Amino acid sequence: MCLNPGVNHSRRAALAAVLCALIGAGCTSTNKTSQTTSRRDAKFFAVTNEAAPFFRHGPRPGRDPDLKLTKDTLVKLIRPSFGFSKVQLVASGEQGYVASEDIGPAPSTLIAAATPAPMDSVLSQPSNRPAGEQFNLNSNDPRLVPPPEDLPPSDLPLPASTPGQ
Repeated sequence: MCLNPGVNHSRRAALAAVLCALIGAGCTSTNKTSQTTSRRDAKFFAVTNEAAPFFRHGPRPGRDPDLKLTKDTLVKLIRPSFGFSKVQLVASGEQGYVASEDIGPAPSTLIAAATPAPMDSVLSQPSNRPAGEQFNLNSNDPRLVPPPEDLPPSDLPLPASTPGQ
C-alpha cells in the first residue's frame, strides 16, 4: 500500500541511507578525538582514602597488593575503568592498578607542589641559587682554548690612502 502514489520510494531509501551514514561518521570521529585527547592529556588524580592498594600487574584473587598508597598520593590516570584503573605514580613513574573508587581529581595545590615548574619561572629565579649544571669557563684545558687568530704578516705595506680621506 503506497501512501504517496507519486513519490519514488528508492529516493527516500537513498536519502535515509545517506543521513544515517553522515550521523554515524560524525559519532565515530567524535569518539576518536575524545579518546586521543584523553590519552595525550593525562589527568592528575589523588588517592582519596587513607590507604589504597596498588597492584603492579593488576589485582588477582588471593594476592596482597604490591604497595599501599597513602592519602593524597598523586597519580596520572592512564586508563580509567569501573573496577581498577591503570595509573602511573608521579613520584616514581611506576605503573600499576588502583581501585577506581579510591582515587579522585587532584587539587591544583597538590599538582603544583609535585610537578616541575615551567621553564619561564625557572629562568626568572634569582641567580644566587646554584644551577643544576655549571660550567667553568675559566679553565686552562687546551681543548677549551680557541686557536690563535691568523694575523697578516707585519712586513706587508700599508694600504694606499684614497683622496678625500
